[in-house]
Amino acid sequence: MSWKEQFYPYLLNIWRPGYGGADINHLEDQGTLLIGFSPDSQRYFDLHHAETDTFDKINKRELELGAASMAALAWMISEYGVK
Repeated sequence: MSWKEQFYPYLLNIWRPGYGGADINHLEDQGTLLIGFSPDSQRYFDLHHAETDTFDKINKRELELGAASMAALAWMISEYGVK
Protein backbone atom coordinates (compact mmCIF):
# COMPACT_ATOMS: atom_id res chain seq x y z
CA MET A 1 0.00 0.00 0.00
CA SER A 2 1.36 3.47 -0.87
CA TRP A 3 1.54 6.15 1.78
CA LYS A 4 -1.08 8.14 -0.12
CA GLU A 5 -3.57 5.33 0.40
CA GLN A 6 -3.21 5.78 4.17
CA PHE A 7 -5.41 8.87 3.82
CA TYR A 8 -8.36 7.11 2.12
CA PRO A 9 -10.17 6.07 5.33
CA TYR A 10 -10.25 9.72 6.38
CA LEU A 11 -11.59 10.98 3.03
CA LEU A 12 -8.35 12.87 2.43
CA ASN A 13 -7.74 11.23 -0.90
CA ILE A 14 -8.40 14.03 -3.38
CA TRP A 15 -5.02 15.07 -4.72
CA ARG A 16 -4.47 17.74 -7.35
CA PRO A 17 -0.82 17.90 -8.41
CA GLY A 18 0.61 21.29 -9.30
CA TYR A 19 -1.68 23.65 -7.44
CA GLY A 20 -1.61 24.91 -3.87
CA GLY A 21 -4.46 27.39 -4.02
CA ALA A 22 -4.80 31.07 -4.87
CA ASP A 23 -3.36 32.22 -1.54
CA ILE A 24 -0.02 30.38 -1.89
CA ASN A 25 0.34 29.45 -5.57
CA HIS A 26 2.79 32.32 -6.26
CA LEU A 27 5.33 30.61 -3.95
CA GLU A 28 5.91 27.94 -6.60
CA ASP A 29 8.12 30.43 -8.47
CA GLN A 30 10.48 30.31 -5.47
CA GLY A 31 10.72 26.51 -5.57
CA THR A 32 8.32 25.91 -2.69
CA LEU A 33 6.45 22.59 -2.50
CA LEU A 34 2.77 23.50 -2.65
CA ILE A 35 0.12 21.65 -0.70
CA GLY A 36 -3.37 23.05 -0.78
CA PHE A 37 -5.80 21.78 1.82
CA SER A 38 -9.25 21.29 0.32
CA PRO A 39 -11.84 21.27 3.11
CA ASP A 40 -15.32 19.89 2.80
CA SER A 41 -16.88 22.71 0.81
CA GLN A 42 -20.51 22.16 1.82
CA ARG A 43 -20.41 25.20 4.14
CA TYR A 44 -17.03 26.67 3.17
CA PHE A 45 -18.36 29.77 1.42
CA ASP A 46 -21.16 30.49 3.92
CA LEU A 47 -18.76 32.90 5.63
CA HIS A 48 -15.50 32.77 3.65
CA HIS A 49 -14.32 36.27 2.63
CA ALA A 50 -17.44 37.86 4.09
CA GLU A 51 -17.62 40.48 6.88
CA THR A 52 -18.88 37.72 9.15
CA ASP A 53 -15.73 35.62 8.48
CA THR A 54 -14.37 35.88 12.04
CA PHE A 55 -12.65 33.49 14.44
CA ASP A 56 -15.75 33.08 16.60
CA LYS A 57 -17.43 31.32 13.64
CA ILE A 58 -14.79 28.59 13.42
CA ASN A 59 -16.06 25.08 14.02
CA LYS A 60 -13.56 23.73 16.58
CA ARG A 61 -13.91 20.10 15.50
CA GLU A 62 -13.44 20.92 11.81
CA LEU A 63 -10.39 23.06 12.60
CA GLU A 64 -8.88 20.21 14.65
CA LEU A 65 -9.56 17.67 11.88
CA GLY A 66 -7.97 19.93 9.26
CA ALA A 67 -4.93 20.55 11.44
CA ALA A 68 -4.55 16.83 12.15
CA SER A 69 -4.75 15.95 8.46
CA MET A 70 -2.09 18.52 7.53
CA ALA A 71 0.16 17.33 10.38
CA ALA A 72 -0.22 13.73 9.19
CA LEU A 73 0.63 14.75 5.63
CA ALA A 74 3.71 16.68 6.79
CA TRP A 75 4.86 13.65 8.81
CA MET A 76 4.34 11.28 5.85
CA ILE A 77 6.37 13.57 3.59
CA SER A 78 9.16 13.83 6.19
CA GLU A 79 9.31 10.04 6.53
CA TYR A 80 8.74 8.92 2.95
CA GLY A 81 9.40 11.94 0.74
CA VAL A 82 7.25 13.31 -2.03
CA LYS A 83 6.16 10.68 -4.53
